[in-house]
Amino acid sequence: MSTTTAPPESRPLDPTGADHWRRWRRPLAIVVLLLLTAVILGVVQSRASRGYLDPEGVDNPGARALARLLTEQGVDVAPVRTNADAVAAAGPDDTVLVTVPDLLTPTQIDRLVDTGARLVLVAAELRVPDYAPGLSAVLVGAPGSADPHCDLPVAERSGSARLGGLGYTGDVSRSEGAACYPVDGEPALAVTATESGGQVVLLGTADPLTNEYLDDDGNAALALGLLGASERLVWYRPVPEQDADAPGAFTDELPGWVRAGAWQLAIAALLAAVWRARRLGRLVPEPLPVVVRASETTEGRARLYRRGRSREHAAELLRAAAIRRLAATAHLPDGEAGPGAVDALITTLAYRTRRPAAEIAALLTGPPPADDAALVRLADDLDALENAGVPRATGTSPTGKDLRSS
Repeated sequence: MSTTTAPPESRPLDPTGADHWRRWRRPLAIVVLLLLTAVILGVVQSRASRGYLDPEGVDNPGARALARLLTEQGVDVAPVRTNADAVAAAGPDDTVLVTVPDLLTPTQIDRLVDTGARLVLVAAELRVPDYAPGLSAVLVGAPGSADPHCDLPVAERSGSARLGGLGYTGDVSRSEGAACYPVDGEPALAVTATESGGQVVLLGTADPLTNEYLDDDGNAALALGLLGASERLVWYRPVPEQDADAPGAFTDELPGWVRAGAWQLAIAALLAAVWRARRLGRLVPEPLPVVVRASETTEGRARLYRRGRSREHAAELLRAAAIRRLAATAHLPDGEAGPGAVDALITTLAYRTRRPAAEIAALLTGPPPADDAALVRLADDLDALENAGVPRATGTSPTGKDLRSS
């Protein structure tokens, strides 16, 4: 009974679509899960949080509670985001709340001041002189409960309020100004006039206007008094935007001849590329005299087999090469010609090496190795078998072949 087995069916080394899917399905599932989680959290958070001093925000930094109180008092609250909308909505009899005054450019500030509206600025620092000439901001203690210590009617009615963070120093005597709620010796609320004579109110912190602190001390009374003095309140939350009067891009400042020269250089470079480029047409095969070492080729193919986990194919190639060399050494027909030739080779090798025929058959025709270590052992065992299979005795082999002639 023959101990040989049919060689395993060969398969392509390139990974198939199923292989790619098995490799990437778990990472893709994790990415999809993370995206779904992010979308759900974003939707939930967007409903609960609208941003700093947002009149529709219900979180702590929002100001929906103050906006609702102002609306109940008959104040028309008009939220805007751009400077053009704020200037168009504001009039001399209106109040404009600017939540981030330092975000405006000097040109945008001038447009807002020219409306003649009453301005209420929250935590203005760098741009204070542009709004209120003669004043500047200084850092003071953290916001906390402070007493008014001034004769401003709104502050007297409100009493203590949560102020601090920034204080304002300078001359506030213009337009019946006032300096209230001193913190570290500097007023955290200042009332003065703009360059055009309109009133401007500076708050050192946004805490009295937020949902978190609106019901503490006299914060609600102070916020309603400052923002509800007019029938219309323009709630301006600035966003970064390009000033129409600001200088253009760097290229706009270059002389005209520079741009003309740049275009000429670009056209010349394009023409040179077309001139030096390979002409379009059919592909022409060219001989490439490249010599690659056999060892480099072997190592490269081995890396490809390892990357593709093609141990079965590699083992098949090793066994076929060993059978071919051993058959040539024993002067037998090529082992790939048929099972009978392999059986004869196994019998001859068993006689020469004094090893069991079943052991040699397992090496030459056995199952594929289970892992890389088994593949290495198979290569070593085949090499040892080839070294041991060299004829070293006289007489005849079991196949009837004169060993001395081999």
